[in-house]
Parts: sequence; C-alpha cells; structure tokens
Amino acid sequence: MSAPQPDTASRARDLLGIAYVVVAGLLATVAAWPVYESVRMPVAAAVGMLAGLGLAWAARRAPVSGVARALLLVPATAVVYALIVVPVAIPSAVGAPLMWIAGIRDGFVGVVVGWKQLLTLSLPLGEYQAVLVPFLLVMLVGTLVAAMLVVPDRSASPFAVVVGLGMSGFGLAFGSSAIGDPLVVGPVTVPAPRELVVAVGGLVAALAWLLLRSRSIRAVALRRASADTVQRSSLTGWSAFRRRSLATALVLAALVVGAVVTPAAAGFAQREALRDRIDPEVVLRQTATPLASYRSAFTADRVDEPWLALDGDTTGVERLRLATLDTYDGETFHVGAGEGAADAAASRFSRLPRAAVRAPGDVEFGVSVEPGYSGIWVPAPQGLRAAPDFSGDRAAALDDGFHRSGDGATSIDIAAVSSDATGAANGADAGSTDAAGPTASSASSATRGLALGDEYRLVAAPDRRADLDEPGATPLLDVEEYPALAAWIELQEQPDTSAGFLELVQRLRDRGYLSHAAVDGPDAAGWIAGLGGGYTFIPSYSGHSKARIEALFTQLVEQQRLAGPEASDAALVAGVGDDEQFAVAVALLARALGYESRVVLGFRLAGAEEVPGVATCADVCAGGALTVWTEVTGSSGAGGGSGTSTSGAWTPIDATPQFEVAPSLIREGEQLPEHPTTPDRPETATIDPPSAQSESSDAEAAPAGEEPAGPLALAAWVRWTALGVAALALLLLPVLVLLAAKGVRSGRRRREADPEVRIVGAWDDLIDLYAEHGVLTAQLGTRADTARASGRQAATELAGIVERAVFAGDPPDGDDARAAWALVDAERAELAAGARLRRRLAARLSLAALTRSALPGHVRTGRPTPDRSISASLTPARAALEEPAR
Repeated sequence: MSAPQPDTASRARDLLGIAYVVVAGLLATVAAWPVYESVRMPVAAAVGMLAGLGLAWAARRAPVSGVARALLLVPATAVVYALIVVPVAIPSAVGAPLMWIAGIRDGFVGVVVGWKQLLTLSLPLGEYQAVLVPFLLVMLVGTLVAAMLVVPDRSASPFAVVVGLGMSGFGLAFGSSAIGDPLVVGPVTVPAPRELVVAVGGLVAALAWLLLRSRSIRAVALRRASADTVQRSSLTGWSAFRRRSLATALVLAALVVGAVVTPAAAGFAQREALRDRIDPEVVLRQTATPLASYRSAFTADRVDEPWLALDGDTTGVERLRLATLDTYDGETFHVGAGEGAADAAASRFSRLPRAAVRAPGDVEFGVSVEPGYSGIWVPAPQGLRAAPDFSGDRAAALDDGFHRSGDGATSIDIAAVSSDATGAANGADAGSTDAAGPTASSASSATRGLALGDEYRLVAAPDRRADLDEPGATPLLDVEEYPALAAWIELQEQPDTSAGFLELVQRLRDRGYLSHAAVDGPDAAGWIAGLGGGYTFIPSYSGHSKARIEALFTQLVEQQRLAGPEASDAALVAGVGDDEQFAVAVALLARALGYESRVVLGFRLAGAEEVPGVATCADVCAGGALTVWTEVTGSSGAGGGSGTSTSGAWTPIDATPQFEVAPSLIREGEQLPEHPTTPDRPETATIDPPSAQSESSDAEAAPAGEEPAGPLALAAWVRWTALGVAALALLLLPVLVLLAAKGVRSGRRRREADPEVRIVGAWDDLIDLYAEHGVLTAQLGTRADTARASGRQAATELAGIVERAVFAGDPPDGDDARAAWALVDAERAELAAGARLRRRLAARLSLAALTRSALPGHVRTGRPTPDRSISASLTPARAALEEPAR
C-alpha cells in the first residue's frame, strides 16, 4: 500500500482542526447554558457555528487574499448576521416587515449594549428581548476566526486554542458566581460538574488536537524522506511508540490535574462573575440607609405631605414596601450582601423582564410620585410579577435603571434625575432632608431614582400570610454582646418556640411607648393630633444602633425588676421610641431565638389589618403613614443572621408600640401604690446603660480569648497556603512542561542505541542550542553551510564528525558519539558563560528549538536546500534524520 500523499494528510489536518472548532463550540454552549436555560440557546449556537464555518469556507475560496480578504469578510459577516439574528436571537421581532427591520436594528444595537443587559437581568435570561444576541455573536465570530486559523493548517493554527477557550469563557464570565450543584454518582460526589466538564474538556480537546496535528506533520516529513526507499528503519516503530506514550501521558496528566484542581479551587475560593460588580451595588453603597431618616417624615411640614398617589384597586396587597434592610452592623440596618453564596445571590440586584406573566387573582394598580417623595427606592409590593410599566418623559431612563433584589424584597431605580425634574421639584417644594432617601422632601434632594411626576403601573401577586415557622436550633445573634436584651429575654421566662417569640413581641409592644420626637413643640403637633386626645408627650431619641437598642431594653429591665413580679402590665411600661427602634429590637429578638430577620420600611394599604398609631393608605400615602415592620422566617442555623431566607416564607411582624398608657418610671427605693411589694434589692442589680459605650470600644475591648481557636486558625492558614501554592504551580506549569520537554528530547537523543543516530542527535541538539541563543534561526542547507553560517568552531568540528558518521563506509563507534556530545556540552557551557543571567533564562525558556522542528520548511531564503537525490539514496532512518522536519 502506498503512503498517503501530503495533500491528503493536509486535508486530514484541516478536518481535524474543524473538529476541534466544533468541540470548542459545544463546550462553549455547555458553559453558557445556565445563563439562558432556553431551548433556543443551543439553536443559536448551532446556527452561529454553521454560519461561521460557511463564511470561513467561502473566504478561503475568494479570489483575494491577505488584507483584501479580511476587508471582504467584514461586510459579508455583517450581512449573514443580519439575516440570522432575528429568527434565531430575537424571535419576538418575527412578523411584519417593519417589526423585522426593528429586530435587525436591535440586533446590531445589542452588539454594543447587549453585554450590559446580560449583567443586569436576572438569571436565567431565557429568550427575553435580545439577550441571545451576544451569545450568537460569540458563536458566529469565534467559529469564523477559529476556522480561518485552522484551515489551511499553518504555523498560526495553534492560536485557535485561544479562540476556543475564549468562547467557553463567555458563559463563565457572564453567568452566576455560584458554581453548579455537585453530581452524586454512587458513593462519589463530583463538585462543580459543569465547570469541570468545560475546563477539563477544553484542555483535553486542545491538547489532543495539537498532539495529533504535530504527529501528522512529522509523519509527512518522514514519508517524504523515505519515499524512494525499500524498507523502513527499525527505529520507526519504537519512536512512534514513545511519541504515542508521551501524548497519552500528557492527556492523562491534563485529565488528572483538571479533575483535582477544579474541585479544589471551587472549594477553596468563591468564584466571582462580571455581574457581581455592577452599578446597582455601587449606588447602594453610596446611599444612606433609609431607616436613618424615618423620623423626618413626622415633622410638621412632612407628616401630611403627599408622597404617593395610588390609582386602582389594591385589594389583596396589604403592604407597599420601599426598602428591605437585611444586614445589621451594630450601627444601622441596611441593604447588603450576606455571608454565604445564597445570601449574596438574594441581595444582588438585577433587572426584571418587562412582560408580566399574569396569574388569576393578580392585582394591578398605578403609582404616582408626589412632592413629598424622591429617591432610588421604588415603592412596590413583595409579589411583583414584572418590571413596572413607567410612563412620562423619563420612562425610557427609568425602564433602563430599574433593578430588583434577588429575593424580590427591594426595588431600586438608578436613573439619573434630570435638571428639568429637579427644577419642577424645587417649584413644588423648596425643602429637602435626606439625599436619595425615601424621606427626601423633593426631587431636588435626589440625584438618582424617582422624582416628582414619575408614574408607573404594577402587576403583583396578592400578599399571602404565612404561619410563623419554629426557630432554628442555633441563635443567629451573640447575646453576650447585648446584655440588656439577654437580661430582658431571661426575665420573660418564655420558651424558645414560635409561640414564645410572639409573646415576647407582644410584651415588647405593650411595655413600649410611641414617640416620634426628642422635643415637644410645633414639629410634634401633627403626629400627636393624629393619635387622638389624651396622648402624653414623652421625648425619645432617634437612631437604631446597638447602644440605642440596649438603652431601650435597659429601661424595660430596670422597670420590671423595680416593679416586682406582681406588677401589672401598665406598671411595666418603660421603653420609649417608635417603629425605628422597636422594629430593630424585634429583629434582634428573633435572631437571638434562632430566626432569620429583616426590617422593612414602607406603607400599609387599605386592606391591611389595623395597627394603632399607624395610618393606612387608600388613595394617597402621606409622610405620617410611613411605618417600619419586621419580617422573620425559620432558619437552619446557617447564614450568620444576614437576613436572607433559605428555609421558609417570611412572616411580617408589626412592632409599633402602644401609646395609650404612658410610662410611670420607678425610682430607686420607690413603691408602687397598687403593688406595695418592694423589689428584692440583692436580686435586682442595676445594669449600667450601654449608651455611654461606643461600638468601636466594645469591639476593641473584646478579650483575647475570643480570637479564633488555634486549630481553626491553622486550618485556615493551611487552606490559603495550599491555594496559593496550587495557583503558583498552575502559573509555573507551562514553564515546567517546556523545560521537561526539552530535557526529555535531549536525553532521548543522547541515549540512542545506535552510535550513528546518537551523533546525528548531537548535531540536532547543537542546532537547537544555537536557535535558543540566537546564533541561528534554522539549519541552512547542508551541515557544512550551517556550520560556516554560525561562525562557531565547535559547529565546524561536529559537522565533520556527523558527515563521516553518515557517509563513511565504516560505521562509527561509541567513542565517536561521546566525542560529538562532548562538543555539544562544551558549546553549551561556553554560550552560557558568555551570556548574562537574563539571556541565559531567555534561552532556557525559548520556544525556538521546538518550533524549529515543528514548523516545516523553515529555511532562510536564498540558501541551498539538501540534495534530495543524495537523501533518497540513504537508508530510511538516515534520510529522516538528515532532512529537516516537513
């Protein structure tokens, strides 16, 4: 059987390269599946790949080349993209010609802005609007570029690996930072299976293609060298076995390294995607917590000022929330990411689709922003079905700026407020308080978000009341940091159950007293009148820091201990404050018992259960109707009290204190007329109020014994050290592989059994050495020509030894081989001694020796090539070694 012709082998390499491109496209589809989770997504992948391969085929058959071919390919790609983008990536635009044209326009616009849309929409994206455009573009352009690199096969073909890995990187970069669920196969658990398939599959596919390609190039060179001979060298089979063994070992090493490193990296470090760093989080960090400005809604000029106007039937929706605050740092409750991956996903803000999926019983109503309100917080119910339908001059900007948290609890809008809106707001109301907060008196005090005159319609599911779950087994609050709270819980003697928690909440509200101001005067007259006659004003301070909440519980503990066990409920009224303090107090109580909790700022609508002291909204929500409540849910004990539910539904808990019975504070040594019992002094030690202590001093005064235990600290140190070593090893892996490949090849040449082959191997090693040090770029014609071109005496001597070994009648012996390799070693030492350290390192890490033998026909122009008649007359082994690799 005749050997395959070189053109046949070249076509085989082209097909092999196309196969790699297809495999890279499939892996990119697997990587991007969690981003879309839509059946249209693999269709877009298939069409994009076929279009890219077709364009590459047509470009290779065009009558032009080089820059002209590239210039021709750009408009051709744009035309093909315009033909496929609507039916494949924007199916909503399929229809009338005008819709089709609008879809093509959106497709080209999506090339520029579609990437931002990917980062701001909630996952999975499905087929919403033009979200498939970036993926289609990646598959089309990536396949086109990779196919142009691999066909025809040439020196630049290996760069297709970079394009193939980049296609897979699209799904990993624009997806979620959470890794895939582990795959359980019998007793074996495979963590991050999707990431493992993409990473290891991409590495193995690239390595297999490069090895098979290199083997094909070498096989063609050997066939050319031995085309006119009768027999093959006995070394051919052994050399092929070694090469195949090396290739198999490299593939197995890639599999093992990928299978070990990927799960380890997934366990050691939290992956971050591009969507983890987007504008909403930046705006939130720059915005003060809205709870801090809660009391400003009850000032004289704000309490009756309209904030929101409602249009439509809100039956079924009981609460309109502005902000859900889930993170407490000891100073403020604010919106923030939790400790775990689930918490971070719930707190991340993303965009919602505009089209609502209506269900029976859904509620639809409109909201208009009145002069009293402005800011980034968008009033909306919990069960919002889709993004609000904004109207007015700012509709487009508000549509683009609307975002909602992952758990659906908070909606924000980061659209910039125009100067026109600011001027209108200034004309409506000249006052201002908190910038960008929910209690800003006008749009002039907010630079982003809603402003006076903005309108939108909402579609939401009706509120569903959920029974309170039982608390978790582990408290989510360190009660040692809250001694007054812990003392009050202990005094109540309630079980750690849902019933016990509700009883604690009821006692807290019954023994508190409502007050929205620290000073009695004109500012307090409005809300006092709303409470009805008979109200006695008692001042209270604002704020909800740990010191303020501890002061509240200190009042309650002191009153109960001084009043004695037989005191009536009226005699135990002591804590003074409003929803700001009591909602936070209830949230901390819940965490102390094992519940997850969060604080919500918003309005109670007409259908909500009446709460004394809190007004409800029918058609207009005024400042005096603003309220704060707590939401709790059962917990498995994980999460660190971040406030993100992982187990059950959230249950709203109203926390507004009563205002009918004013406190009758007991002094030391006093007795209540109704209860002459004197408190037992030895058992009622006075607790120093914590208000004189700052949060920083509390933290700094923590004893050294509270530092992490030795084994835990050691385990963390070992983990991060191992991760750093693994990362360093991965970075050094290409260098180690390069040095190992050079060493293995040189050692193989030096250990050949035949002295003649060892001598020829010494010559090859010398040429590699010259290529690394820049003495020569390639072998130039005959060995004598190459030696003269190098200008090195060692090269001239070694060329003579090789010529005698190859062409002399008597075969060389071991002494000749040792002499040849001694010349190579001496030349290597001389070149190293005459070069600086940087040049020696560059030579060691140079790829010139590898590329010299891998790239066929790499000979300088104008130099003679070896005489093929002489080469053909040699034995097959000599011919293969004599000719440069083809």
